[in-house]
Amino acid sequence: MEIKFSTDLQTILCYARDEAMRTGSYGVGADHLVLGLLRHRDNEACRILTACGIDLDALKEAVDARVMDERPVPWQDQALIRPTRGAAALVGGAAYEALKQGGHEIFPTHLLLALVRHEKSIAAELLRSRQLDYDRVFALMRERQVIPEPTGMALPRVEELLGPLGEQLTRLYAEARSETTFFS
Repeated sequence: MEIKFSTDLQTILCYARDEAMRTGSYGVGADHLVLGLLRHRDNEACRILTACGIDLDALKEAVDARVMDERPVPWQDQALIRPTRGAAALVGGAAYEALKQGGHEIFPTHLLLALVRHEKSIAAELLRSRQLDYDRVFALMRERQVIPEPTGMALPRVEELLGPLGEQLTRLYAEARSETTFFS
């Protein structure tokens, strides 16, 4: 089964790579995906966070404070940047959320739904400490008609998604390093 990344999610993934480099990490983790999401800003997931009372700048600062290393990754080392298992698990969870809603394209809102369920992320911890959980986010998305009513279709297990999604995520980062593709 082929599941696609939306244009917004592709932008967020590229920003996440940049955020990993900025924070001094050779691994793009779940929190770098969140930093990429916050950097993009013009997406429904950020609007949902704001509607839930989350200050996006404060969230970014809090995540930065916990993941920042003293030195950024040098630009010439960008080819060494790789997604971590945590990032792959978060993207796998986002794919699962997309499939639950009957879609085959992952949007930033799916990433947010996966994030609030993610256990090993500083950003997820911070959101939970502000009483932001899956049910609250899901209800607001349903209320705003960001996600459709359930379709009743059978869903694959998350484990079935992680392998292909990890491969897709790695391929996306390889394309981002390609000389023929420009990513900001």
